[in-house]
Formats: sequence, structure tokens, C-alpha cells
Amino acid sequence: MKLEGKKALIVGASSGLGLETAKLFASEGAEVAIVARNEASLQKAAAEIGGDVTIIPTDVADDAACETIVPNAVAKLGGLDVMVYCAGVIDLCPLEDMTVESFRKHIDVNLTGNFIVARDAALHMKRSGGGNIVNVSSELSHIGMGLCVHYCASKAGVVGLTQALAAEMAPTVRVNSVSPGPIDTPMLRAEIEWLGGTDEVLQGAIDRVPLKRFSRPAEVAKAVLFLAADADYATGSTLRLDGGTTAV
Repeated sequence: MKLEGKKALIVGASSGLGLETAKLFASEGAEVAIVARNEASLQKAAAEIGGDVTIIPTDVADDAACETIVPNAVAKLGGLDVMVYCAGVIDLCPLEDMTVESFRKHIDVNLTGNFIVARDAALHMKRSGGGNIVNVSSELSHIGMGLCVHYCASKAGVVGLTQALAAEMAPTVRVNSVSPGPIDTPMLRAEIEWLGGTDEVLQGAIDRVPLKRFSRPAEVAKAVLFLAADADYATGSTLRLDGGTTAV
């Protein structure tokens, strides 16, 4: 198993990609701690993952609370070898209605929370002899899209964060990111509903992907595992797993 004996922290793991990543990591032998805001959702996720899963209910939009995540994980797991930041928010909004508060919400969850957890994880890993960090960016880190100014800005920041952390933490800690295209998750389905929820809206979202389908959370989780366990010579890299959306 690729993560036998490793201690892994997955932030944003109550559903979607984070949950699939936690399941995959556990199946590969990792001892897993999962983070999300809602304790009930974390309990449900832990039951799905199976085995001895540590839950850490925390709101990553709260800076002070966010700074407790890595110390709690290290204390409960007895160390930390891998950190994956999957937490994210997207509220589609036309620019004329986009407030500073809404913009900051996306920055807080998608970027500042990532910075805090990645900073604390990287410094712990450097002190303890090494480790791996995988941040989840987005196809919208690389291309713009209407109704997503706040999200695009926050996710572009994740790529810059990844590169800078990688440069500073090398050679002890590897830091990479994966940029998924549309993943068939509750978050994506909520976006489709916001846009009208019709068959035409759904088909339009599929048609913009050259591979003509949404990805599955388990597919992207495999990419996260690759960066965490197999890509020994990769740091500061962003793996675009987007079905071709950023190639056209």
C-alpha cells in the first residue's frame, strides 16, 4: 500500500473530492484525520471511510480556528506526513451584485485557509524531516469565467501559493496542486441548479469539456494520491486534470 504508516490530514473532507481522497488514502494504509465545519457531516464521512478516522470539526473561514487544525491533527495522529487542502466555496454571482464581503468569503475559504493550514503543515514537516502537501486549485486558476470573479481570483492564488511554498520548503517538503475541471459533486450540481437546472444547462456544461463528461471525484482523488505518494520529483507543479478545458 502506497501510504502504509503515513499520517494524513484532509481538509474539506465531508463530501465530494475530499471524502473520496480520504477513502482512497485510508485504503492505501494511511491513518486519516478529516476536517470540515459540520461535525455531523464529518461523523457520517468517517463511517463511510471506515476504520479509525479522526474528525476535527473546524471552520476554515475563521483564521484563529484554522490555526488549530494542524496542531490538533499532529496531536491526535502522532505526526503528519501528508496534507491535502480540498476545502472550497463557490457562489455564482454577476459582477454588479458581487460585494466585497462575498469576494472576501471566497478568499478566506479558498486561499487564506489553504495558506494557514499549508504553512503550519509545511513547518511541522520541515521540523520532522519531510512530507507532502497537495493543494486543490481549479481549471479556473488558469482561465476566466463569468459569474466567478471571486472564485477565479482565489483559485489562481492557490497556484501561486503552491509554487512559492514549494520553492521555500524544498528539498524537505514537496508542495504540488491539482487543477480539476468540473467534478460531478454536490457543489457542481448546485451551480447547475443556480443556472436554471434544465437539461440544456446541464448539456451546455458538459459540452464545454473536450472529453464531453464531468470527472468523477474518485478520478481526481487518484491524481491527489499520485502527487502525494508517487511523484517524487515533482514540487511546485500543478497537474491539470480538466478534461481539456484549459487546452482549448
